[in-house]
Amino acid sequence: MGLLQRLKLDLKAGWATLRQGTAEAANRAMEESELLKLRLELRKIQDQLDQVHEDIGERTVRLTEQGSTLDAIKTDREITAWIEEVRKLRDQGARIEADMDSIRSME
Repeated sequence: MGLLQRLKLDLKAGWATLRQGTAEAANRAMEESELLKLRLELRKIQDQLDQVHEDIGERTVRLTEQGSTLDAIKTDREITAWIEEVRKLRDQGARIEADMDSIRSME
């Protein structure tokens, strides 16, 4: 095998390695970008959960100060709506965490 032919094969192999490395780096960057987006969504959901929990607490204290019974507090329309919102937000958070785990497992 001549020197030029060996050089040509080495050059082809080098280009193939470079293309593969570039593709892997691009895929990794896309995965990290998606993870960052999901983390941001999860943080927004957590902030919403914190706000709803605060609202539930304030409403509960207000009703307690007004002399409401525990049963009246548990069946309060606003509180039950907020509790339903908490459930929905938790479900959304769980789906996002599952998506994040799925992306991480591909790495």
